[in-house]
Amino acid sequence: MTHRETRGDVAQDPLTALLKPIFMGSDFYHVAKQCGDWLLSHEHAVAPSFHLVTEGQCRLAWHDGGEEHLQAGDLAFFPGDAPHQLTPQGVSTDTPTQVVPLRSSRPGVGLICGHFRFVHDVPPAWFGALPRIVRIPRQARGQTFQHAVEAFAEELSNGDAPGHAPVTNALANALLILMLRHCLETRLLDQRHLMAFLDTPVSRALKLLHEDPRCDWTLHELARAVGLSRSSFSERFHRVVGMTVVRYQGRLRMILADQALANGESIVGAMLASGYRSESTFRKAYKRIRGVPPSRLKTHATE
Repeated sequence: MTHRETRGDVAQDPLTALLKPIFMGSDFYHVAKQCGDWLLSHEHAVAPSFHLVTEGQCRLAWHDGGEEHLQAGDLAFFPGDAPHQLTPQGVSTDTPTQVVPLRSSRPGVGLICGHFRFVHDVPPAWFGALPRIVRIPRQARGQTFQHAVEAFAEELSNGDAPGHAPVTNALANALLILMLRHCLETRLLDQRHLMAFLDTPVSRALKLLHEDPRCDWTLHELARAVGLSRSSFSERFHRVVGMTVVRYQGRLRMILADQALANGESIVGAMLASGYRSESTFRKAYKRIRGVPPSRLKTHATE
């Protein structure tokens, strides 16, 4: 294959070119049927995640107000930080809670929940162009997409089958690609926007930032590393990514800080995990970017 042909393939499929170097896999944190009166809280959903409703219906309430209604067959994709709670619909509050296998004949809400892993636990910047939830009902999925969803649900219902883990991981990875393909087909994502992220100097700068988000890159150092003047690089980065280098690096660091706090680290531990050397600087940066002090997430993590 010639170099020109390779470039042509990239132009036709930017999704593969952008995901392949950074996507690492999937994990599942809930595979069961919820019966009775129940509540599932997703306080620290800092990684891109998903819910698949296999049976019944439930209410999704956002922490900042508003709600969504999910029903059997719905696939919900959360590209970024999206704290929310799930509760049943049409169930008396005095009905005992019970968690049973997905295959159980008991009436309830079947849920498969998981998240996607990326290098350094940092999702790609272009996920920020998507809404906080992408809801894909059964009727909106094409044949290939629907077959993949059905195979995924069937395999996860069969938890003791030989080779279960690699099969479910491969199917979940396919779901991510199919969900993003759906976003392109429905214009939630613009192909031209993805192509912009393949801009060589910007993609090299993003690679450097993602390789070590804790590193104190200056605008001048990044510009020199990608072979551009400071002003040209600054303009080009902002045009492609939609924010300044400083803001983008700050957001990367806050993802690391959120993960540290959610895992029980102290404020100082989160400061070190995200590359800051001063606690006061870290607290100010966290409040500026997240809108709340880091102690707020720390409190939720310990409840």
